[in-house]
Amino acid sequence: MERSIRVQALVLSHNNFGEADRYIKLLTSDRGKISAIARGVRKLSSRKAGHLEPFTWVNAQLSRGNGSAWIIGQVSTLESFSGLVCDLDTTCSAAYVTELADKFTEEEVTSREIYQLTLETIRQLAKGGDEFPVLKAFELKLLDLAGYRPQLRNCVRCDAEIQPCDQYFSNAGGGVVCPGCVGKESGARPISMRSLKFFRYYQRNGFRAVCQVGWPQELRAESDSILGDYLTYILERQINSRVFRRKIG
Repeated sequence: MERSIRVQALVLSHNNFGEADRYIKLLTSDRGKISAIARGVRKLSSRKAGHLEPFTWVNAQLSRGNGSAWIIGQVSTLESFSGLVCDLDTTCSAAYVTELADKFTEEEVTSREIYQLTLETIRQLAKGGDEFPVLKAFELKLLDLAGYRPQLRNCVRCDAEIQPCDQYFSNAGGGVVCPGCVGKESGARPISMRSLKFFRYYQRNGFRAVCQVGWPQELRAESDSILGDYLTYILERQINSRVFRRKIG
């Protein structure tokens, strides 16, 4: 077992521990998600505190003894994305991204593509501008990488090609249900053909390209509800940052 490693990581979250320590969740490029302890980081004299705030991209030295938790030693900031905490809506969006990245990754199981997607999304949010298409792109790409790509071109029940009319979406089925099969699929909900077309476009094109396309205002409530509920169904738990954003919305 390695006693010391150096990682590049995105800080996902932190939680207070003891009188002066914190548990830090890191999403790394090569080691997947790592939970580590930052000793004394809550002391006013700590030099690490500013490097270990959520949404910070860092270079960190981690060490541990036999069977013990990782301890954060030296740490330096690669990119701080300070603009993310200047606006509550943007902070909520960044928290949503890091919460999903946390929930869709396992401890010390390599997930380099999810790491890259999450870092690129945080970087895109930090640039400012319209956050909605960035978040939809993140959600759809994350579902692909996690193995939950929704089926959008054929009915999940009869496999018939979807026709150009309003359809239905099934969380349990993992995709679109045609009007002829909707009576057999409990819990399926309507989805407009326009929303479905945007889902398809975002699903098949690259992250950076689709972030520039935008998303019609009149489709946003429907699209956000469908994708958000699908993610919640997969995780079998509420997404806390999504609930919070609804409360302040």
